[in-house]
Amino acid sequence: MNRRNFLGTLATLPAGMAVPALAQEGPPVVEPVEKETARRTPTIALNHMGFRPRSGRKVLVVRATVSPPPSHYTLRDIGSEPFHFTRPLKLSPSSDLGPCLTADFTDLERLGMYQITVGEEHSVPFFIREDAWRRTLPTVVGYYRWQRCGVAVPGVHPVCHLDDARRRDNGEHVDEVGGWHDAGDLRKWMDPTLLNAIALLNLDRNLAARQPGDPSTEQILEEVRHGNLYFLKMQDTDGRVWHDTAGGINGDNSDNHWTDNIIGTPDDRYINTKKLEHISAMFSTLQGLVSQAYRAPDPAYAARCLAAGERAWQANARTGATLDLAWWALADCELHRATGKTAYRHDALRLGKQLLARQNVAFAAGQKEVRGYWTESPSASTAPSSSHFVPYFNVVYPALPAMALLNLYETFPTAADAPKWKAAVRRHLDEYVLPMSERNAFRLIPSGLYLGQPTPETYRPLAGELTYRYFMPVRKQFWWQGINSHLGSYALLLGEFARVLNGENGSGTVYADLAYRQLEWIMGANPFGACLMTAQGMRNPFPHSRFVGLIPGGIMNGIAGNEKDEPILDQEFLIDWRTCEYWSPHVAYYLWSVSTLESSV
Repeated sequence: MNRRNFLGTLATLPAGMAVPALAQEGPPVVEPVEKETARRTPTIALNHMGFRPRSGRKVLVVRATVSPPPSHYTLRDIGSEPFHFTRPLKLSPSSDLGPCLTADFTDLERLGMYQITVGEEHSVPFFIREDAWRRTLPTVVGYYRWQRCGVAVPGVHPVCHLDDARRRDNGEHVDEVGGWHDAGDLRKWMDPTLLNAIALLNLDRNLAARQPGDPSTEQILEEVRHGNLYFLKMQDTDGRVWHDTAGGINGDNSDNHWTDNIIGTPDDRYINTKKLEHISAMFSTLQGLVSQAYRAPDPAYAARCLAAGERAWQANARTGATLDLAWWALADCELHRATGKTAYRHDALRLGKQLLARQNVAFAAGQKEVRGYWTESPSASTAPSSSHFVPYFNVVYPALPAMALLNLYETFPTAADAPKWKAAVRRHLDEYVLPMSERNAFRLIPSGLYLGQPTPETYRPLAGELTYRYFMPVRKQFWWQGINSHLGSYALLLGEFARVLNGENGSGTVYADLAYRQLEWIMGANPFGACLMTAQGMRNPFPHSRFVGLIPGGIMNGIAGNEKDEPILDQEFLIDWRTCEYWSPHVAYYLWSVSTLESSV
């Protein structure tokens, strides 16, 4: 059975439909479906990690693939003490991603290890325990050690890339040894690996009250110091920050290789000396965090890193696209926390106004269903017509504008615009994120809004001229992939907002619940019943990790879509990078969002 035949057995992928080849562009291929494989496809979608006993909803989703559909499910304790019950399933009114049955067993708070049965199908065994999520953090933090570059990693690879790297523009050698390999390859992109260190330090901040088994502050600081050694080297003399090492000469894959570790030989890899605003902003954000975390254990190092972050802040215009503004706002927050300087507060207030101006507060494009999402320019946020309407789209940082405003609200609570910042975040969640997630039984947040049908593939109608897709378009460009970073980014935003509300004697329950649903999709509650983290859960696809193989705690790109916006996942060992490659942002968001949710309980 090949991958396309397997996908054809899903309720969301009708028999005989066309599925595009994952590794190349071109027309889809139609292949026959083997009917006898239908029974091999799981219909039960359930989080493999389990559930906390008294926080978060416990939801079962069952894809309705037979007629009549099953009417009930049975849950039993498979541990030492007998316990079971049988309850009804109900048809979900949400029809996106196929018809589904659902059940809510949130009232079950009894600790134990359980299994659910629907008809003759059994779920993956799962726990109800306090540390259902927290217990995964040490494994996930350990992922970064496997990805270290410039050193030997015992049992993984010998010392590597001591000859990194030569500049693309003039061929000059610059010491860029260190850092982390970014994904299932050997390249060192600044953008996603900076997110690694930012997430690790936020993890340490969120877990200030340590529990047995948690990653230690010492472990986290050691890992961040290794990554930051490389980041500091990537700052040019003008204060701005270079784009990547080993990304290839022209964005190709030519630098993706082991080297002889000898400087000046033909296999030396290249530095891309392009400088982008948001990379410098991420660099400043990180150095602000580093200066706070290392102030007590290593004040000299903290001061050196703070100086580097401030130099990057001064060297850049701190303007640009919505993504740039959001990252600079986050940088202002961390630099202000580190120094207390009014310059960062003033800049933060300026950026806050600009981000507010780019939120769509009107019902644009001829519809009154959703608003509160971000656009790429201030005019697009209020234009009554579609001529200038460009919704903000970023599969890695979709929730970043709202995250920036929420951080501004927490950092500068007495600012005149603070109530507006909080209201903008609530508007985004209540009038866009929540209603869009209710259109499917999995509560999956769609990856983006569009006007009409910009490419020849399916865009789901919303209202007026607006359409949406759960997955990235596959006919727009060569680069498209699974959406785990999108889900992790929103899990983080939702968890942060829940924590803020809980800290203000409000209730963040609805936001925390939705945050967990995004993470649960990654951890097995999806149409394939597959956990997308290595060394956790079941039915894990084999990762695209061509140089070191399996990495415990690594998270793959995740489920992508075809031209019909239906889910696809390589489970046939084709080593498909679009769905199964490890990538830094997924791991970073998982650590950051889980630790945020733990701190909000």
